[in-house]
Amino acid sequence: METVVKLAIERMSEEIEKLKAQTREQQQRISQLEKTGNRATPVEANSSKKNGDELLTNEQVKQILSIGKNSLIKLVQNGELVAIRLNKRAVRFSRAAIMEYIEKKQGSH
Repeated sequence: METVVKLAIERMSEEIEKLKAQTREQQQRISQLEKTGNRATPVEANSSKKNGDELLTNEQVKQILSIGKNSLIKLVQNGELVAIRLNKRAVRFSRAAIMEYIEKKQGSH
């Protein structure tokens, strides 16, 4: 029993470290956007950018994944998608992360 608890704690610690790294990365990106004055702009679901990544709105993600608001909320709550909070109300998603999620889901079928 003790070994199982230790393994669970180790796994949780690893997950926490991953989340901390993701948070730092997102904070750096937000800081860069704030410094340059860039704002996420609406994009079409099938358009591409030279840098390969951009921030998408809830509506864009729902359209790309063909899901509703509640399903998107569940994906974020379950940790399947990482939401980037710009302020109290504005949330964005990395296009690269959304594409990675789609590829992961296609591979599991």
